[in-house]
Amino acid sequence: GPFLSFNETYFHSYTLSSPTAPSSHSTLNFTMVKFFTSTFTVLVLTVAMVKAQSAINIADYPPINEVPDTKSAQVQAWLKEIDLTGAPALPLHVGAPPACPNPPIANECYWGCDGCAGDDITACAAPNTWGLTFDDGPSTFTPTLLNYLKTQKLSASFFLIGSNVIQHPEIVKRELEEGHHLASHTWSHHALTTLTNEQIVAEMKWTEKAVLAATGLRLKYMRPPIW
Repeated sequence: GPFLSFNETYFHSYTLSSPTAPSSHSTLNFTMVKFFTSTFTVLVLTVAMVKAQSAINIADYPPINEVPDTKSAQVQAWLKEIDLTGAPALPLHVGAPPACPNPPIANECYWGCDGCAGDDITACAAPNTWGLTFDDGPSTFTPTLLNYLKTQKLSASFFLIGSNVIQHPEIVKRELEEGHHLASHTWSHHALTTLTNEQIVAEMKWTEKAVLAATGLRLKYMRPPIW
């Protein structure tokens, strides 16, 4: 079975149906699966319960949709907790990720080009099994999406952008309360191949902090932006 992944901003223009199944959504056998595949990694979507923190103050976070400053006191504190000595020192790309390189770039994996999936799960083993995921939220369209999922008795996985979380924390809380899975999609949605290891840490940790403040949950897994 395929994986369905949408950008929440454009949810209103999509319908969820199968070319080999009846058109009525209620007759389709949608079943959440435990593993999801992205271009870069397999994600086991679980979260660890922690004590909820105080309400979100946007002024306490980096500028929206910008790569966080790695020289800030908060990021420097996080970097002291992480050993980056084993992280690969790959050259940074400029701009959007390139099309399939020819010849391939050493030590870089382009899953859509040469299938270098490793241990990634790229298909559902059981027929009529779907992994339903939504990226880039939360947004003003998300409540409409949540209403639809509730009427269809569907659960989904939401890959959250930290910049959007601090603007709509109540929506993230609702996603959790209605039984959906939460995971990170970085702070600013920049391609990680264009960022330093320190910038990637900042992207991940600020998003983690925002979701923790909104829900009391600490995210464990993520989906990297691909552009």
